[in-house]
Amino acid sequence: MNQSPTKTICFFNTNKAWGGGEKWHLTTCKEFGRRGFNTILVTNEASEIAKRGIQEGQNVYRFRVGNLSFLNPIKIFLFYLFFKSKAVDAVVMNLPSDLKVAGIAAKLAGVKKIIYRRGMPHPLRNTILNRFLFTKILTHVVVNSKEIGRSLKEGNESWFPEEKMVLIYNGVDTSKVIDKGLKMYEKNGDELIIGNAGRLTEQKGQKYLIELGKVLKAEGVKFKILIAGEGELRESLQKMIEEAGLKEEIKLLGHVSNMSSFFNSLDVFVFTSLYEGSANTLIETLQHGIPSIAWDLSSNPEIIINGETGYLVKPFDVVGMRETLNEARNHSLALKENGMNQVEKRFSYEENINLLMKVIKP
Repeated sequence: MNQSPTKTICFFNTNKAWGGGEKWHLTTCKEFGRRGFNTILVTNEASEIAKRGIQEGQNVYRFRVGNLSFLNPIKIFLFYLFFKSKAVDAVVMNLPSDLKVAGIAAKLAGVKKIIYRRGMPHPLRNTILNRFLFTKILTHVVVNSKEIGRSLKEGNESWFPEEKMVLIYNGVDTSKVIDKGLKMYEKNGDELIIGNAGRLTEQKGQKYLIELGKVLKAEGVKFKILIAGEGELRESLQKMIEEAGLKEEIKLLGHVSNMSSFFNSLDVFVFTSLYEGSANTLIETLQHGIPSIAWDLSSNPEIIINGETGYLVKPFDVVGMRETLNEARNHSLALKENGMNQVEKRFSYEENINLLMKVIKP
């Protein structure tokens, strides 16, 4: 029996910085390669995803792409020739700038599946260009939370092609065996160990951890707040920590290569992001059985069921967050079991990649 030819999938992500979207694109590119597809990873020059893709043996092509590249017909023609020469069957794009240049080129090249993955709940402007891209160019819009879907449709109900939208959550490897013996920090007596992980940026809201530290210290609580991650706010956050007299209590850990050892060191995880598409860190925290507290906003309620798998607090209410800390510690066993079950049911990487498989190869 003749088998159909192997499909070629292009994962197109030209973001220079590394984040959740880049991690998803690289991981998913590798997974589809493992499943027998021809995979191509298109990146920007001097980007972190290009560097990591090359290190991990992926088929990486680097181009210079900017927000206005779609205005350059030579650039569009370049990608048209690229898609044609590689016989690309499906392209999965990441940034709005990727969509504008690669989406149009893919349509001209006859690519069958043109997919845009939206990873942040930012409003979609009702412009002529967006109406053209979403109704005439794209075959599918992948969102990783219901909140992102809502943000795309809101104000665009008259034209947004809701039938093209597919919900595919971020996922974790639920078959992974976590070594609970690995720890990067050993608590001192009855110390309360609070954790947070993410880029040190305004979006991630680490300044609220400093405010939480002030409240705890004023109450005489013995605690440590461990913050994993790097970013542009490192110096300013360190200055705020020192000015608050919390140098011994709050530690900026920088990049942490073994996140299991980080999660295993915690009593409670406090998530302070101002908005998220679908927070990988929260999902990983549930997988590790760590009680979590987050603001009741954005896509957080899709990951944390309040009082069942963690706690949701009124946005930016540091006092409310402090009051919830004891609740999380006292019910940690039930939260752990419920959270791990939630990950199995909704956030299995295998199951969510199978959904993308159905889009690409129905």
